[in-house]
Amino acid sequence: MSESDGATCPFCGAAWSEDMLTQLDRSTVASGCACCGGAPALHAAAALPTEDICCATCGRAIYRGFAAKQESQS
Repeated sequence: MSESDGATCPFCGAAWSEDMLTQLDRSTVASGCACCGGAPALHAAAALPTEDICCATCGRAIYRGFAAKQESQS
């Protein structure tokens, strides 16, 4: 996938940068969504992304990362 593939920011319309595309590739499984790739069992095999993917032009978050689980305090 490259900037010429047409991925654009829904807020400002700028093309995704290579860094944004690389971050998306690190956070997804090719067969589906960022959190499970279409198979919930994959959650055990891959860590959920914790950082947002933000537009390199306007800075707004396009995809939100999952908040790291807080340890419960007793």
